[in-house]
Amino acid sequence: MLGLHDIQYLYEFLFWLFTFLILRLVWHKPTVRLIYGYVVAGFNLFAIIMYTLSSLSGQISSLDAFSFGFLHAMVSTVMLTVIYKEIKIENAKKQTS
Repeated sequence: MLGLHDIQYLYEFLFWLFTFLILRLVWHKPTVRLIYGYVVAGFNLFAIIMYTLSSLSGQISSLDAFSFGFLHAMVSTVMLTVIYKEIKIENAKKQTS
């Protein structure tokens, strides 16, 4: 399979394919987008906690933990901002219609 000897890649591809197809069916609902934003922010918060714990236990350097934590904090902020703005724009369109 394209030189890959581990079937995990196939499972990951199928997982993301099914996730994409399911989200495509329900993405038009504002509550789905909001829940998706919260879930992504939650996963990023969990990643920040794990990087902090890894740094405190000495598994990675503190600068690496800070940089990865900062990256995940920015992803969470951007994701929630985009979701809120998109819902706000959509509500404004509904009111003018």
